Amino acid sequence: MNALDPASFPDFFIVGAAKAGTTAVWHWLRQHENVFLPDVKEPGYFAFNNVSARPEKGPCDPAYVARITTDSKSYSSLYRAAGSRLKGEASPFYLSHPSAAYAIARVRPDARIIVILRNPVERAFSQYLHHVRDGLEPSRSFEAALDAEPHRLANRWSAAYGYMANGHYPVQIARFLAVFPKDQVLFLEYGALQCDPEESWGRICDHLNLHRRPIVLSDRVNATSTLSQVPGRPGISRHLTHPGPIQSTLKKIISPQIRTRMRQYLEGPGKAVPRLSDATRAALTQKYMQDRPQLEALVGSSLDHWYA
Repeated sequence: MNALDPASFPDFFIVGAAKAGTTAVWHWLRQHENVFLPDVKEPGYFAFNNVSARPEKGPCDPAYVARITTDSKSYSSLYRAAGSRLKGEASPFYLSHPSAAYAIARVRPDARIIVILRNPVERAFSQYLHHVRDGLEPSRSFEAALDAEPHRLANRWSAAYGYMANGHYPVQIARFLAVFPKDQVLFLEYGALQCDPEESWGRICDHLNLHRRPIVLSDRVNATSTLSQVPGRPGISRHLTHPGPIQSTLKKIISPQIRTRMRQYLEGPGKAVPRLSDATRAALTQKYMQDRPQLEALVGSSLDHWYA
């Protein structure tokens, strides 16, 4: 990819927040005939250009890490079939990444940016549930994970374990507004994606100068909102369901039917989905309250319903 050629990079970026509905918007835009989004939903190039995407410590999903694009040639190849269509990318960790905004602006200062915000308490808990579901959360409770968060981040775990840290939006938004004019940044809210998707879709089309074609609402805004249970033995479940030596060996020597029965036996019965306690919700809401005046000024709208 020629770093001096802005046209070789995407025209717009869905930058986050994580667990705020970026996957739904990605799906909506992929249905538009004048838009091209690569099959790799979260290339992450502007966060991991020429550096390893694998965290130094802590659990991670190796299959997810393997999909992150860290070199310009691979990133360029993602857009080979774009033609004249509007090119986009959706990497929700760009919002919280300390340098992604500047990296994007260096090559596409004219890019359109889409930011989707979610009540930071609900966002944090949804990220925790995502990790519990995938066998990536060692702590036995959300509260224990919050207590462990400073130590984890200081010891270079994935930034995705910043359950509380990643909900402090003003500093994240300020990084983008420091390098992009405000009229190039669209702010959406997770609740609006759920309650009035047509209105959100219209705003997206207007922001990207696209004609408004009918929206396709076949995908959930957030998968963790419909979890019915979580693994009873998450460590075992992770080894059995994610790519790795154990799974590769089992696939070679055991039929799919027997593997399914083995998995059900080894995983044991699922457990009830953890619930966010009223006390933890109230404590976190109080912590985020300090962000409210600056956040509302940045996005230009009231967020009363987050703090009720």
